[in-house]
Amino acid sequence: MEDVSIWSVAWDLGFVVLWSVLLVWSLRRDHRQLRCGFFALLTAYSLLGLLAMLTSYVPGMRILVLLAAFAWFLLMAMLPLMLVLNGLRVLRREGRRPANLLSLLLGIGLVAAPVCAVVLVSLTQAWSIAAAAELFAACLYLGSFLIILLAQTLVQRVWGGRRAVPHPDAVVVHGAGLINGAVTPLLASRITTGVEIWQDEAARRQKSSSDGEAASGRPVLVMSGGQGDDEPTSEASAMAEYAVGLGVPREDIVLEDRSTTTRENIAFTRELLADLGARHNVSYDQVLLVTSSYHAVRTAILASDMETSWAVAPAPTARYYVINAWLREYVAVLTYRRRAAAVWAALMALMAVGFAALYLLSL
Repeated sequence: MEDVSIWSVAWDLGFVVLWSVLLVWSLRRDHRQLRCGFFALLTAYSLLGLLAMLTSYVPGMRILVLLAAFAWFLLMAMLPLMLVLNGLRVLRREGRRPANLLSLLLGIGLVAAPVCAVVLVSLTQAWSIAAAAELFAACLYLGSFLIILLAQTLVQRVWGGRRAVPHPDAVVVHGAGLINGAVTPLLASRITTGVEIWQDEAARRQKSSSDGEAASGRPVLVMSGGQGDDEPTSEASAMAEYAVGLGVPREDIVLEDRSTTTRENIAFTRELLADLGARHNVSYDQVLLVTSSYHAVRTAILASDMETSWAVAPAPTARYYVINAWLREYVAVLTYRRRAAAVWAALMALMAVGFAALYLLSL
């Protein structure tokens, strides 16, 4: 290699090491925070860049890189169509509600945004140039945040759940609404996952006790969910009945029946476990929250923001529903980072003014 090539490889390798070190530090500090997804993304990008550079020195590898790039761009070109088709399927199966429009709207937006940008620039007016700059900045912010959240979803899947809390003292199942007082398939998946974790840990503790180790008692199973205006009973009560049907002794189930939001799920459960621990002289330090796979990242972020050490285990979700539900979570997480959104909005305004000024000066 030429000297310049060696330095280029060393430069790229340095970034791989830098982002990898920051990723490991962030994971050890708190795997639930969005910065983990950010550093994971930078690590992946820098590693791909390094590999692409190295393959250019291997005969025949350049064509493989080009084919991989072509496949990637083909997938991106098909993405809007896939999102639209998924959105139509969600509407057909889940009903025509605003919350079910997200994947459909994103698919349309991926096509409409570049078309609008081209039209605005072609108008060659100061206001249209400023509007195009605003559109670009908004898409950059929303797109970057979406990719970071996708990376964080992968981080949560690998480092969260029972990897983070292998032996929970309490398993907390979050509610998801009832239909005519009955448990829905979505909620049933959460309960089943929570019960399986509870049964596994209870069996492990029983085996440890029979092997002569100090017994720590069975873990507690918390059903967390209040009662909606249109529900005849609380979610927690219906969930408890379902869990009993799966073989959980009623005395091992505790109800948290006041919460109506994810934040309240965590806050009220923390109060309940503190009170329960004080009455029975038991410490519930290791807590595992159970919710749907699409909801796991937001729940983990909230648990971290509320200064708990609790981890989140995902329950399976119907595949057709995951994309739209995940996009709803994406919108919700955006509202948690309002300061970052405000800073970016200010930068967007400055960018628009700057582009408009440059255009006027060029006339």
